Amino acid sequence: MNNVNFIKNIDNLGRIVIPMDIRRKLQISTGDVLSITCNDKNIMLTKYSSLVNNQKIVEIVKSVVEVFNVKLILTNKECVLYSNIVNFGAKLDNNIKQLIKNGSNINSLNSFAYFGDKKVEGIYNMLPIITNEGIEGSIIVFGNQNDVSYSLCLMLSKLIMLELNIT
Repeated sequence: MNNVNFIKNIDNLGRIVIPMDIRRKLQISTGDVLSITCNDKNIMLTKYSSLVNNQKIVEIVKSVVEVFNVKLILTNKECVLYSNIVNFGAKLDNNIKQLIKNGSNINSLNSFAYFGDKKVEGIYNMLPIITNEGIEGSIIVFGNQNDVSYSLCLMLSKLIMLELNIT
């Protein structure tokens, strides 16, 4: 579906319908937030995430990784935004996407997941990152059942949500 053009009318409230084919391809769902930018001739719609390109949040996460020497993955709803164990930009498997969409709070689950083509196994803790716009992503911290990785996960989730709701 590369370079497919649709011609749509604008209704009396200034709305247009984004065709189903485009919404499926870009995984745009009801309730998703879109960013609208324009120049002299074009309007561009982009899926919005307050986590993407947020250097302050990345620096907070990096500091926690350095100080506590933990394995960690920060995601939005589709891919890895920061990690010290998998590649940045790695796509999330459908199981992780569903957990994020549901706002799952996981304390010490021994399992595996794919991030891109890398399989990550172990005990992980997962908490959602929620803003006024809804669920933005998740923080996943790996450890064992007897360590403080869940507490670190909780602390990071709260710090990130505080930062996103302030800015």
